[in-house]
Amino acid sequence: MRTYFEPEDTDAFESAKALLIRRCVVWAKRQGRELDPMALDTMLNFRHNSIDGRLGYWTTGLVEEFLLSHTPRTLSANARDVAHIPEDLRLLVRYLHATGLADPTGDPQDHLDAAITKAGNEFPAAMADERNFGVAKFWAMNALRRGVDLADSAAMAGFLDDARMGRVDYDDGVLAEIAARHVLDGGGRPERAVVQLPVSLPPDAELAAAAERTPVVARLRGLVEWVGEGRALTPSGNLKLADARELVALLDTGDRFDPRIGDRVYRTQSSADLPVLSSLVGLAKRIRVVRVVRGKLVRVAKNARLLGDSLALWTAAFGELPSPELVTQGGHWPPEHTTLLSVLIDEVLADLLNTLYGLPEPMPVVRLEAGVWLSLNEAFDPDDLDAASETVWRKGVGTDLRRLLATLADFGAVELTTAEPDPVFRADLGFDQGVAPDEVAPFPPDMLDRLRAALRPGAGPMELVSLTPLATRAVRARLVEEGRHAPLVGELAGAEPGPMLGMLSEHYSPETAADEVAGWLAAHGGRDRGLPQLLDAIRGCPFRTRATAMLDMLSHTVPDRCALLRNLRSDRHLGPIATHLLVEDGELAMEELGEEEGLRGMAEQLIHLLEVGGPDAVADALAESPPDEARGLMAALSASGHPDETGLEELRELFAARRPGLATVHPLAGTSRASRNARGKGRKRRR
Repeated sequence: MRTYFEPEDTDAFESAKALLIRRCVVWAKRQGRELDPMALDTMLNFRHNSIDGRLGYWTTGLVEEFLLSHTPRTLSANARDVAHIPEDLRLLVRYLHATGLADPTGDPQDHLDAAITKAGNEFPAAMADERNFGVAKFWAMNALRRGVDLADSAAMAGFLDDARMGRVDYDDGVLAEIAARHVLDGGGRPERAVVQLPVSLPPDAELAAAAERTPVVARLRGLVEWVGEGRALTPSGNLKLADARELVALLDTGDRFDPRIGDRVYRTQSSADLPVLSSLVGLAKRIRVVRVVRGKLVRVAKNARLLGDSLALWTAAFGELPSPELVTQGGHWPPEHTTLLSVLIDEVLADLLNTLYGLPEPMPVVRLEAGVWLSLNEAFDPDDLDAASETVWRKGVGTDLRRLLATLADFGAVELTTAEPDPVFRADLGFDQGVAPDEVAPFPPDMLDRLRAALRPGAGPMELVSLTPLATRAVRARLVEEGRHAPLVGELAGAEPGPMLGMLSEHYSPETAADEVAGWLAAHGGRDRGLPQLLDAIRGCPFRTRATAMLDMLSHTVPDRCALLRNLRSDRHLGPIATHLLVEDGELAMEELGEEEGLRGMAEQLIHLLEVGGPDAVADALAESPPDEARGLMAALSASGHPDETGLEELRELFAARRPGLATVHPLAGTSRASRNARGKGRKRRR
């Protein structure tokens, strides 16, 4: 049972959703509660079609968004008919926590409970307010009010024709407001972001020491100290030239006065001609450590504490980095490609930082250069350039990028080195004849040729770039603020064992999972005390596929995986899983299994198939078996001693179905199942 699926992995998501809905409804009934399967379907779709796609991740903000924005916008029903949705959400959240499916980085259950109560009180009004509707819902609700059956396509077509002809009364102002919002937010459905790799960070004390050593922290402090009680500015709001000369020397900005370019000397007329100093003053204003009052540059007293915290000061400055000056560097007449790149700096810088984030090895600058050039082409489409001009522009953009990287290096955000690149950066360029065409990076042919030439084996040392720990920390904070999943090794040390293992099995590499498990064990009394807790959590997992993934991952973190799994063969709950993994590893032959162990293994496989593929998959697997043989098999499986009573009961219901080949007629038919041949179209990902 996974809780994360790629947008195009439609079949797997629909099967998991049907399983989750089915189990959740049964769980609620045992507590004397009724759940609307369609409401659960809506909730799970809401989380799947999100920027991060994690079904088990809920925060108070997401609760509010679902109840007061998403549902009023998308669900074509009146408030009275869906009044149960807040309580249904409460039950889903409780079920996720009860079964260990809740994401441990989400908000605590009691916080979510309080948020549901608060938003639930506002839910009826939000559902009734037409201004909250989406465009499709606006027309659907107008049709319903006129008695039109939404399922009758002919009736709906007639209604829409009447609306176009002006024969339907509606509120023009409300529709205009809805349409304007739709244009701004694209209909409320965010792009799924690219999955980020887990990262490790040094302790904050080390990060603070690193920030203390950066020039930008020293310069910001020096600038504020120099400002003192205030410094008069020119009528245009710039530093006086004499003050600028003093500051350039004091802060060691490297700015040049009256620079000579060729045979010509360019007189410095204003402090605005000094790119590093003017950018520093602008940065200090944006982070509010100085401001302009009545023609004077003065300190902001309430932010004085920020200056004493080097890590907070660096982070605040880094957050205000994107500005055109990063590219133009104060030049009076920058080339056109530089100007265009400066217009895109917000997007380009974010994409650059996100690309570098989490990479285990430094990236060749030439690959970043290709991405920046593609971004510029996509935004401005310079098709009117001839081949020679395009080459000049492309090389110019490369120069702009390297100047930007040098600025970021001076800032303490990236590290620039020269060395042989890791082979991973040419793995998708098609050097290997065995690489399938769809596995080659989707670059234009000429760009692909240039990258192959630059990154060919034996090409030698080249420019490489990587994020510093300071920048990694800051980028991660921004990603999390955007709602994206950005795992941090060590953040789960205090988590409950089941949710922690579940997250590691879905989102972590073997190396980072091992680090996280080691940290968790250290925080829970060491291996001797902690490992039994982790194994108990796997025993308590109600989904066998998830339990298998958890044990598979955990056993890879111990010194002797095979020994651990062999010791667990006799474990009532974990034995079938351990046996399955040993067989997969080639450590155990099928001939070594006893009859009962073999039956438990068969039950394990069928339960896995039911969880992953749904009732249809099991029905297909049994289609060739005569009814008597199938019933005999089920009787043997039931008596095998397999520990998953819920899974066995679902199999018994499936075996007993009169027409097991049809998912819609047997008792395990899921809610809102997609066609087995359906495939969602892939969407562009946010990097």
